[in-house]
Amino acid sequence: MILFNLKFSLMKTKIILLACIIAVLSFTANTLSKTFDYKIKIVPQELSPVTNQSGLKRTAEVINRRLVNYFAIPRENIKPNIAEAQIILTLHDIDSGKVRIIKNVITGNNKLEFRETYENSEVIGYLTKADSLLLVMRKQGNNIKEEKNPHTGIKGKNTVSTAVTDTREQFSNDHPLLSILGPRLSTAGDPLPSCMIGVVGVKDTAMVNMYLKMDAIKALFPDDLKFFWSSKPQSFDPSKTLLGLHAIKITTSDRSAPVDGSNIISAEVITGSGKNDVKISLKMDPEGTRAWAELTRKNISRCIAIVYNGYVISYPRVQSEITGGLTEITGDFTIGEANDLVNTLNSGQLPFEIKIAEEQLILKE
Repeated sequence: MILFNLKFSLMKTKIILLACIIAVLSFTANTLSKTFDYKIKIVPQELSPVTNQSGLKRTAEVINRRLVNYFAIPRENIKPNIAEAQIILTLHDIDSGKVRIIKNVITGNNKLEFRETYENSEVIGYLTKADSLLLVMRKQGNNIKEEKNPHTGIKGKNTVSTAVTDTREQFSNDHPLLSILGPRLSTAGDPLPSCMIGVVGVKDTAMVNMYLKMDAIKALFPDDLKFFWSSKPQSFDPSKTLLGLHAIKITTSDRSAPVDGSNIISAEVITGSGKNDVKISLKMDPEGTRAWAELTRKNISRCIAIVYNGYVISYPRVQSEITGGLTEITGDFTIGEANDLVNTLNSGQLPFEIKIAEEQLILKE
């Protein structure tokens, strides 16, 4: 009798649990099938002269275009209200599963910049000085490896491999920077024409950054020189582990780019016959057209670095002045990468960084 009651009790418990699960799933299904109104308060990350009513209005316009371009949200479902130093944005009939990505797209401050550059030949001397100074600093800190060659005198294949290993170890000891930052040199030892001054294994980029940020090392380079990494490994590298380091020239008093994404009116993806033949065509506004013509005129036979979110995506060499405000970007893009960049450019660039201060998801009856 006791055994029967126990079995009955267990069965009853299982039935109750099953009923609870069904109820939860039913509620979840009903909730997911409904749409929401999403209300958020958007404010500048920091207050500044540009976070005025005009800047907020431009910010609201960029957000509006992003929502339309990325999510195809109807314009009538986007209701921005600018009040003092904030934007109250209400989105009607939103799928709750998309809220996270909507927040990321709204606040993402993606930047496209066109910057002047240094030539590799103009920087190699500074790199050599930096390498020498780092060696002195290493010795003064007693942080130097002892040379050991336990295989000296061994004949055969091991002698060759050991000699190579010892040579590499010695070079690493003598050249703290240039042993990990491979200079871009021809077989004759001459600097290759480019703004790319070297290539570095992905695992060593942190070490190069640390070296170049040291006060004593920074003092060796011109004040208007800034280093930017490539956005992806080099196409000529079969291992896909090498990133390029580029020498960018800062030419404005506020260190901003002379031409940027805010000057772009429209962008579109252009594909060629090959799957990797992907370009982005850009049309600039009148201000950008004038600035781009001046920038290309000043830099004939030099590289212009196209920087996206702080990384170099392309660095073409200027052949002649470009007028008319039309230009193309080539940068080893995939179709997906090109489409994402075009969506960003067509949406516009935020005039300042923003954040979401408050948010509310309202279930519609």
